[in-house]
Amino acid sequence: MENVMFFFANLPVYSYGFMLGLGLLIGSVLAQREGKRKGIGQETVFAFILKAALVFVLAGRVGCVYQVYGWRTLIYPWTLFANMQLDEYTGLIGTGVYTVYYLVRHAQNPAAFLDALVPSVTLMQSLGYLGSSILGSETISAWGVDLGEFILHPLPLYSALAYYLIFSFLWRMRRNLRYDGQLFLGYLALTALAQRLLMNFREVFGESTNPWLYTTAFVLFGSAWFYLHLRTPFTDSRRRLNLNNWRSWLLYLASVLGVGLIMARFFYWRFS
Repeated sequence: MENVMFFFANLPVYSYGFMLGLGLLIGSVLAQREGKRKGIGQETVFAFILKAALVFVLAGRVGCVYQVYGWRTLIYPWTLFANMQLDEYTGLIGTGVYTVYYLVRHAQNPAAFLDALVPSVTLMQSLGYLGSSILGSETISAWGVDLGEFILHPLPLYSALAYYLIFSFLWRMRRNLRYDGQLFLGYLALTALAQRLLMNFREVFGESTNPWLYTTAFVLFGSAWFYLHLRTPFTDSRRRLNLNNWRSWLLYLASVLGVGLIMARFFYWRFS
């Protein structure tokens, strides 16, 4: 089930594609800002994001077509351009491979480069989830999505809120780092925790071994983050902000709550 948000030039604009594109646009701007602040360069960050997005689309499209035609895809290459359906998992694998290649061959400081990217990547994931229409398991809760015959958990909303919380935390802490790669390790740990919690609302929960994998990943990455945090002191080159100001925390919590309410309003509008 996919929602059509509006029509542009008599063509349907679907919610998932629209929100994914919006996330890519906003995330690219934020990542370029971080790249400039860290001395990596806006052009370098933009070029990487553009190439990574192209790899995601190409790999996802090949994966989608291959599921239908198999090896015959080589005989019918024009099927790649028949529509824009993507295999997200294949696209993510392709993007991951390209990212590793880029970090090894081109990045002068891979850990700092990843720190500049991960908040934006998390925001892209949050907005992408917000546009998704893959709902969760059945529920009797008042906030479930009523489809007539049954009510389902609003899994895309849960996921969007979880990833926005991760984004807001990483974005707030980005100027208070002790070592390069701190944001990346935090992202890995918090993402594993979020996925483990979200599995409770998926229909496949109980049929997968992934809960143990996510729990193990959270413990490993969280322990590495905590160990390096304790072992690495602040240096003169790293600016330590006063994050203990209670007014700053109130403003932060109010902004997160406000964005969360806007997300909830938008999500239920899609299914109204």
